[in-house]
Amino acid sequence: MAEPLSGPLMQRYCGLAASAGVWLSLGGLHVKEEGSSKISNSHVIVDDLGEIITSYVKAHLFSVNIPERNLRLEESEYVTAGNEIVPPFETPVGNVALGVCYDMRFAEFSIIQRRLGAHILTFPSAFTVTTGMAHWEALLRCRAIENQCYVIAAAQTGQHNKKRSSYGHAIIIDPWGAVVGQVSEGTNLAIAEVDISYLEKIRTEMAVMKHRCSHIYSLSHMSHSNKPHLCEIVALPSTYASLKFGQVSVPGNCIFLKSALSQAFVNKKPVVPGHSLITPERPVKRFSQLNSAEVSDVAQMTLIVHRILSEKYNAESCNIAIQDGPDAGQTIEHVHVHILPISANDVISELQGHENQSKSWRSNEDMAQEAEKIKSVALSVAQNLLNKARQLPISLKLEIPTISEGFFFGNSRVDDKLIITKSKNLCAFLAPNPILPGHTYISFQNPIEHFNDQTLAQLVELFQMVQIVQAQVEAHFNAQSSTIVFLSGFMEDSNIQSLHAQIIPRFSQDLPKNDDIYGEAENHRKNHIHSENITELISFVSDLRAKIYK
Repeated sequence: MAEPLSGPLMQRYCGLAASAGVWLSLGGLHVKEEGSSKISNSHVIVDDLGEIITSYVKAHLFSVNIPERNLRLEESEYVTAGNEIVPPFETPVGNVALGVCYDMRFAEFSIIQRRLGAHILTFPSAFTVTTGMAHWEALLRCRAIENQCYVIAAAQTGQHNKKRSSYGHAIIIDPWGAVVGQVSEGTNLAIAEVDISYLEKIRTEMAVMKHRCSHIYSLSHMSHSNKPHLCEIVALPSTYASLKFGQVSVPGNCIFLKSALSQAFVNKKPVVPGHSLITPERPVKRFSQLNSAEVSDVAQMTLIVHRILSEKYNAESCNIAIQDGPDAGQTIEHVHVHILPISANDVISELQGHENQSKSWRSNEDMAQEAEKIKSVALSVAQNLLNKARQLPISLKLEIPTISEGFFFGNSRVDDKLIITKSKNLCAFLAPNPILPGHTYISFQNPIEHFNDQTLAQLVELFQMVQIVQAQVEAHFNAQSSTIVFLSGFMEDSNIQSLHAQIIPRFSQDLPKNDDIYGEAENHRKNHIHSENITELISFVSDLRAKIYK
């Protein structure tokens, strides 16, 4: 009796939700997939307006085959498995995470949902009588206790056919593991109150998520999700392991921090003490090739490493740059972020020394010693920052710029006609008096002065917008590379007291020395943000907007 989500059964449920003014959790629904002989076992949420909010396809398929008991049930024979965890969604009673039946047996599944912000775990189910009597309540109470979440598990009950009966016993469990609502035999309703303040009290008094030793063990399959999630610090590789970094290898003992998707290590040819690199685990050449989860992870690692190096080297800030493509000076074919601890009197000049041929390559022993020094504070700084973090944005939502009173970048008003795109927190605009064609700024609409003043979520949004805008700017100006710099706003001699990113498309031999671009970027934000002649730039903006909002 399977049908698509657009079919008459779902339409009836949507109408019921709207007429009653209630939210519905419907699962597991057998949904017919177009072009397939199989179905999906789905969990669908309908809001009180009758709209389908989200749906999840069951990932873990039940399988049992015991010939001597004449018992065989292979769900995979007629059901297609899902391949992702759907992030929790907001409802009037809290953030709800979706599962189906057999999913409850896999603790990692629910732990990830908790890390993504879940308050309520849901498992509509059809347990067999045998497994239900033995495991139903025990499993669900475990999921509630270990994740400090409410658990709501609707349950089919009664005889399906001659061979199969379902256990029933729908149940509601609170974050302490207490059963607060339950149906016994037969068909009935279980009703209970969801109290988020009680949930938060439990999480505060017994902060188990903060106490997880993620540097020893990790949920490695989180790396297979393409959706942004909170960075997870994992165990460092052994001393004798090595990281494949483009055309070269980095010894394992030179890596001082590692997440599920990226790692940070000391540079073999540092410009200043502490000069470090962050690179994604997956070997891709360009920033544009990172998926959204990798962009999120690299952004978070950038802020974490910034904090680590600032503390360890007593730095006022760090220079942060990405040489993205060969014309931008990238020689290692594996995208990476440079982070250099700096003082207030030495903002950009050190980066200009990156090409200095007199600087020698240092030994692996020297690199390992510096990495060990940084490790002494790395883990505590990382965990402290992550423990304070909340759920990250799932995706950046762009807004079409409208005529307004203007956007102020420091003391300078940016003409509306130069704004390429905006989000709730960010604004991207073409630079007046550009260093090179396509030179673009991205800044926070509410100024953030210092790099360390921003949250993980804010930097993730900034990196997301950089990736979107960079792709369109490069395409429009026929560039194959870009220099991306992130500059703090704490310099006294600058008119721009605001953290921002600059995207500068690069072309072959566009400057006498490639790394002159860093001095040019710093000088531009100090002196050249004003312009009277923007006629030509306006035509570029119109084309860029059309491409971004296409």
